[in-house]
Amino acid sequence: MAESDHVELASRILAAHPALDFHTHLGLWEVRDLAPDLYPGDDGLVTIVNQMIEAGCKSASINLTSDLPVLQMGAPGNRLRDYEPGEAWAEYRRMVTLLDQLCEIVPMSIARSVSDLEVIHASGRLAALLSIEGAHMVEDDLDRISVLAADGITKFQPIHYVRSLLGDSQTDEPIHGGMSDLGKQSVVIARSHGMVIDAAHASLEATADIAEAVDGPITLSHTLMTCAAAHGLDVEAHPRWITEEHARMVAQTGGVIGTWAIDAPFGEQDADAFVANVLGIIEVAGIDHVCWATDHLHFAMGPWFRHYGDFPDLCSRFLSAGLTEDELIKFVATNAIRVHEEAARNLK
Repeated sequence: MAESDHVELASRILAAHPALDFHTHLGLWEVRDLAPDLYPGDDGLVTIVNQMIEAGCKSASINLTSDLPVLQMGAPGNRLRDYEPGEAWAEYRRMVTLLDQLCEIVPMSIARSVSDLEVIHASGRLAALLSIEGAHMVEDDLDRISVLAADGITKFQPIHYVRSLLGDSQTDEPIHGGMSDLGKQSVVIARSHGMVIDAAHASLEATADIAEAVDGPITLSHTLMTCAAAHGLDVEAHPRWITEEHARMVAQTGGVIGTWAIDAPFGEQDADAFVANVLGIIEVAGIDHVCWATDHLHFAMGPWFRHYGDFPDLCSRFLSAGLTEDELIKFVATNAIRVHEEAARNLK
């Protein structure tokens, strides 16, 4: 099949089976009021969302990043300073309010579960499943997790860059030896509220603790794997990438690994390298345990994936590399939907 035929086939697949971006920032919407120079603007955000919908990516896990005000990559603990008491909670409330405002501006509606997706798609709007990236706002008050659930949070990622009371990040020196007791309790409580548990950014030891604490699938929403050498690629793995052991640990719970469609140095240098890395994860974890994610930051998208309009072409490369139509559907849509459905069965 010619390359153009694969693009046409990918477009037809996406029209019939809309994709779900398992981890996106929508161009970094969270900084609208904090760092306007980094925000793409309201019109730019509308463009991003329309590109998603037109490309066949009609659902997305939208992140509320808990440590944004004190985050500085490369600083000790990747933080500018420590949080003041209550500050992370106030930041979370700011983002919830801002999302409500943005839903009045852009064609986007909040999905409280994956059962809402089809109705929102039919309205011509993006279905937004809410996720927290880092649970710093919980502090030591686990009752706040019930408030997150009431706000519509469907995915709970306890760890991000800035050091947390809940557990260790994969990019800093360990201080808890995995998840703290508080962190273990947090994922159990979040699971009881029907949330997907996301081990992104967690150390291998913390991921193992999450897998042990949670009954059922866990996820790792955005990463790549240190398997590039097996595919003849001369690349240096980023510290946020995972090992085969790490990937198998997530897959063995029945969960999914979201693959990072972002430019180097965090991601890959070109589309072929990205496809090869994903195929390596599929080889290790299995096609039922891999999905896709962008971590979309408009200023960090490389020439091989400039914006969501490039998504059908990216999908066509997987077809050219040997994925079947059914496997592509699992990768872009149904694997991520499945873990949401399974998590919702834990709602108490």
